[in-house]
Amino acid sequence: MNLTSGLIGAHISGPIGWLIWDNITKHNALSPGMTEDALEVIQSYAADPAIKVVIMRGAGTRAFISGGDIKSFDITRTNPETAARSREIPARLRRTMLDLEKPLIAMIHGYCLGGGLGMALNADLRFASPDSQFSVPAAIRGIAYAPDGLKQLVDLVGPAIAKDIMFSARRLNADEALRIGLINRIVDADQLEAETIAYAETLAANAPLSLRASKFFINQLGLECAERDEARMEAMQREAEASEDFKEATRSFVEKRKPVFHGR
Repeated sequence: MNLTSGLIGAHISGPIGWLIWDNITKHNALSPGMTEDALEVIQSYAADPAIKVVIMRGAGTRAFISGGDIKSFDITRTNPETAARSREIPARLRRTMLDLEKPLIAMIHGYCLGGGLGMALNADLRFASPDSQFSVPAAIRGIAYAPDGLKQLVDLVGPAIAKDIMFSARRLNADEALRIGLINRIVDADQLEAETIAYAETLAANAPLSLRASKFFINQLGLECAERDEARMEAMQREAEASEDFKEATRSFVEKRKPVFHGR
């Protein structure tokens, strides 16, 4: 990987690939160059069969991502044309994260605001510390939030709650975020990393073809029937049924041992 911003970290630990938003002096605000580097990291992890799960987090414990770097808006949003160009790479990153065939977990400490919440919504699961805060401050920034990202919020919490979040620009604490389904679980700050890793390792030990199919099918079910790739879903079912992993699952059950899956 050729990361040039100096604001993105990446490392691999066993079957887990880590993406770290590391703009710590600005509470990990999204600054120019970060999404380009993050896209390269995710593409690299997608192509590496040894990586089974991806976790993204912010550097330190003050913030996941505190939003966009407002001081850079004079460069990235000087006019509608410039703003449109500045959205191209983030849109590619969003699509790449959503299409990633491996589980993606957002591990959230502290601020998860604006573009940070949008980034967290690209994950399949969100684990957060009790001090986490969530908001989309578009209404106090004069921003019309992108429809694709807004649909993710609506799909997760429903239209009424999404309108509350967008109209008020208020901050939600972790308890409310859990109650409305914005996050999956709350974990004490000093245990968040260990519990997230333990969960990721559980997923990494499961059958990759099954996880891949479940992620794709669930995402497809959010589409209108006419938009779904029924042929691919049927092909993925057949692939799993004919796989060595399916046979291994049956053998291990009969032999009363833990299965060892290879994704084929």
